[in-house]
Amino acid sequence: MATLIRTLTEHSDDVNCCAFSSSCLATCSTDKSIRVYSLNGFTELPYSPLQGHTYAVHCCCFSPSGRTLASCSTDGATVIWDTGDGRMLAVLGQPTGSPVRVCRFSPESTYLVSGAADGSVVLWNVNSMKLYRSGSVKDGSLVACAFSPSGNFFVTGSSCGDLTVWDEKMRCLHNEKAHDLGVTCCDISSHPVSGGEHTSRYFQMASCGQDNKIKVWFIFFGDFLGVYSDASSYLSVLTL
Repeated sequence: MATLIRTLTEHSDDVNCCAFSSSCLATCSTDKSIRVYSLNGFTELPYSPLQGHTYAVHCCCFSPSGRTLASCSTDGATVIWDTGDGRMLAVLGQPTGSPVRVCRFSPESTYLVSGAADGSVVLWNVNSMKLYRSGSVKDGSLVACAFSPSGNFFVTGSSCGDLTVWDEKMRCLHNEKAHDLGVTCCDISSHPVSGGEHTSRYFQMASCGQDNKIKVWFIFFGDFLGVYSDASSYLSVLTL
């Protein structure tokens, strides 16, 4: 059973994303702003709205600690904010200048991924606020991203329907056509599944797309030495 607690109406245009931390709710909108609410009564924090983007804001996410918030926009920038006082800590410009569609922190807040409309993907070092590695997919906009619980690999999803597995050095480990009409979202389970004999681990991932399908995947992570198998065994799928 679900009960409506509060309806928030402060945004003046489409609300594109929402994200929780342990104490706050953040929302971002085509109206160029990010709003941050306390979970205690869902009142807007004094420093909200956060304004700095010059075009629509597509995605926002908290770091695991909740101390920082990232947002990304059509303006080609990913901005990192201090959730204590709303200060803008860094503006990370996509090297290609392309609109940024998705951003995501790694589990230890070591890295931040930004994925853009031209298929470029950047791994930022959060401590230095500088570019660490970059790569790209062949076709489509990057619209989805999910990190493994350990943070040593992540998956991106594109508008052309591909899922791509990357390691922390931005090596493309595998690419798979997943959804005919484009990926819309993906997420990885926080708990690995044992492959037996303590020699391998699998992570469960769900992806969804504009083909009206949800696909549940097993991502093979290698043996006890952390060595990857051949690419053919990275992803196996159960379609729902």
